[in-house]
Amino acid sequence: MLSFFIVDDDISVRKVLSNIITSKYLGRVIGEAEDGPTAYQNILEINPDIVLMDMLIPGSDGIETIRKLKEAGCSSYFIMISQVDAEDMISMAYKSGIEFYIHKPINVIEVLSIIERVHEMIKLKKSLTIIHQTVEGLSPRDGDTAGNKYNSPDRSIDSILSDLGITGEAGSIDIKKIVEIILHKKNTSGEYYNYRLSNMYELLSKHYYSKEKAEQSSAGIKAIEQRIRRAVSKALQNIATMGIENPNDRKFTRYSTSLFDFKEVKQEMDLLRDRSCYHGKINVKKFLEGIILQLLKE
Repeated sequence: MLSFFIVDDDISVRKVLSNIITSKYLGRVIGEAEDGPTAYQNILEINPDIVLMDMLIPGSDGIETIRKLKEAGCSSYFIMISQVDAEDMISMAYKSGIEFYIHKPINVIEVLSIIERVHEMIKLKKSLTIIHQTVEGLSPRDGDTAGNKYNSPDRSIDSILSDLGITGEAGSIDIKKIVEIILHKKNTSGEYYNYRLSNMYELLSKHYYSKEKAEQSSAGIKAIEQRIRRAVSKALQNIATMGIENPNDRKFTRYSTSLFDFKEVKQEMDLLRDRSCYHGKINVKKFLEGIILQLLKE
């Protein structure tokens, strides 16, 4: 069961949020605070799964409080709920470490949807931790067996790429190959996060050149990078379109936070709605790691 902590200087807002959480059986509220200093102390002590925090709270505002909690090693997931709509302030909130930003007045459906997405992130993180611990404890022979399980994950990758609508993109081939390389390194050496994209591009380039039959039109490192970036950008656009058409779509809920930074998904949605002139930004490494998390979760 998820644990929640609510921070808002308006008691009526705290009651509304608490009622949503309990009435919809989302978890239990284990604490509340109306100012920054109290919130900081209590959250560090009880370490809730999710913190719902207003931006403009007394003592120390929400952004500063979250920043201090993150610096102190707090592992809670933060959702900011505020009536502030200034883009620079919202940007600062994301930089402080929040996962999502919800505008007041409170919309029950939006709150439920956002909490569900954060819950999905928590489950993915727990799954990765369990898998990592399991892999670390395997014997060499068992490790070989585990390696066989993930060395050829084409079917699962194809399913994800299909969900994202990019199976027809040339970069989808590169993405599949790089994921295979990373999984192989994970299974053989225990390495997972300690890699650079440039190194992955180089390894993939060498792989292509080592084959008698070309798997791509160009095996150059720069061409590989460009193809992957185009494919990820297309995936972001498709996910943003899903979010506009139906924010409760399971594919949108599943991939908008695991493969992308949600603020960038929102930026892309704003562009498609003609509310902005700028595309959302992509993070190729986050995208690849997100796919791997999805594969390990299967």
